Amino acid sequence: MFPWIIAHRGAMAEAPENTRSAFKKALTYPIDGIELDVQLSRDGVPVIYHDPSLKKINGTRKPVLAYPYQELSRMDWGAWFSPAFSGEPILTLEDLLANYGGQTRLLIEIKTDGRFIKQSGNQTLAHKAVDLVTKLIPSQRIDKVMVLSFDPDIIVTAMRRAPDLTYALNLKTEKLPKRNWPVNLYAASLPIHKVSARFVAHCRSNGLEVMTYSCNTESQVDKALELGIGVIMTDDPGKICLYMNR
Repeated sequence: MFPWIIAHRGAMAEAPENTRSAFKKALTYPIDGIELDVQLSRDGVPVIYHDPSLKKINGTRKPVLAYPYQELSRMDWGAWFSPAFSGEPILTLEDLLANYGGQTRLLIEIKTDGRFIKQSGNQTLAHKAVDLVTKLIPSQRIDKVMVLSFDPDIIVTAMRRAPDLTYALNLKTEKLPKRNWPVNLYAASLPIHKVSARFVAHCRSNGLEVMTYSCNTESQVDKALELGIGVIMTDDPGKICLYMNR
C-alpha cells in the first residue's frame, strides 16, 4: 500500500549511514524498506557506502575502488558520525542481503563513477550486485528488492543480466533522458524540492511510479502526499513515521 516510507541509507539522522547500526535503528520504526548504496572494492567486493571518496572515513580523497576489501574492513566506518559508533565495520552487499533481505524491502543504488567506465568497473558492479540479489534473495521475496542508479546505461546493463528484478532511475532534473532509456522501468526518483505536479503527471503518463528523497520535514512529506508520490525516502524515519502515524 502506497506510499512506502523508506529509510534513506538507514536511519542516517541517528546513526552512521549505510551501516548495520543505521539499518538496525531504522527497523525499529514502522518503515516499508531501506535504501542503500553499493560500490566496488579494488578486488571486486561489493560494499555498502555512499560518498565518492573516503574523506570522512580516513581523510583522503581516494574512492572505495582504490582499496582492497581487507584494507577497507580494517577501517572505522562509524567514528566520523559519533564516538559512540567507533569501530563500526564496513558492510558487504552479501552480508546486507543475507541479514536484511528477509526483513524488509531493499532499494539498492548502484553508485557509478564515470572515470572507471573504460575499465568496465561500473558494469562489473552492476553484474555482481544483481547476481548476489538473485542468488541470496528467495524467489518469493524477489519483488521486495529494487535496483536504482543515476546512470541509465547501468540500469540497462543490470536489466540484461537480471530482467526479473525491479528497477528505478534516479534523476537530477525533471527531464526524462531519451538516450538508452531502460525499457520496463518501474519508477523514476527525484529530490523532493524538484518534484512538481507536471513531473508526476509526466511519469504516470509513461507508466512510471514516482519516488522522492529526502523528505525530512513535515512540509516535505505533505508535499509528497499531496502529489501522490508512491515512495517517500527519508533520512529521519523515526520523526517522519511519527508524523505520518499521528
